[in-house]
Amino acid sequence: MKNYTALIIDLKKSRSYSVEDRNSIQKYIISVIRSLNEVFAGSIARDIEFSSGDEVQGLFLSPESAFLYFRIFKMLVFPVRARAGIGMGEWNVIIENASITAQDGPAFHNARYAIESAKGALGYSVLFYSGGEVDLFLNSIINTSFVLASSHNIYHNELMLLLELLCPIDYRQLINQSKINLIFNLAASRRDNRYYKKIYRKSKSIKRYPFDYIDAMNFEPTPIEAIDDNSILYVSSGRKRGVPVQLSEILNISRQSVDKTIKTANIYEIRNLTIAALKFMDKFL
Repeated sequence: MKNYTALIIDLKKSRSYSVEDRNSIQKYIISVIRSLNEVFAGSIARDIEFSSGDEVQGLFLSPESAFLYFRIFKMLVFPVRARAGIGMGEWNVIIENASITAQDGPAFHNARYAIESAKGALGYSVLFYSGGEVDLFLNSIINTSFVLASSHNIYHNELMLLLELLCPIDYRQLINQSKINLIFNLAASRRDNRYYKKIYRKSKSIKRYPFDYIDAMNFEPTPIEAIDDNSILYVSSGRKRGVPVQLSEILNISRQSVDKTIKTANIYEIRNLTIAALKFMDKFL
């Protein structure tokens, strides 16, 4: 039988959140899920949705699509913490016209095993499990990128997300580029969300953030196709020439300022590791 990939996301909401904050976070995340379901529509076997409490679950046609989905999801919900389990295997209990919670099979069991293992794995925000020997190496590559991103502040996260809109990392056209504006609208809408509005207010050291500078997405994304990276010694295509200048023009700040933030936040390194993970999946899964 064909293999599918299940994704389970566990949202780590702080106990310090008020009821109002929890409701505003939930409302925003529902919007994130709906929009990403459209962006990844061509690579989803069963729509991602809330399955219980603070848990999100979905089924993908490939591990690459599940990984890319979670990567963008994590950027969009930041600083709300999220961890995930990605499981690869068969989908042999298929209930037509039913939600994700009615489906079952080894892919779901493997994802459950992965996320339960992630809860006790220090520094690992996502684990992949297929039962093969490659899991160990793939998890190391994936989580190195997430560890680097764990030190980000809101400004770093927004700049990385904006760069992702300009030059989205893709794999065999899993991302519908015509829907990228949905991601932009989500990032911009956080200013009107009760919880995120409070978060931005607390960051007094920064007066303006990247998405404060732009009202609408008036640029065409230039995707980076991971499979086209022909690197032999190391991956470098996560860095695209001319992007710092483009960002400085969009944000009306100096190129040097953009370069400094990209370097401080290890954004190119994170993107290169993402491409390396996708290339690894393509070769060994």
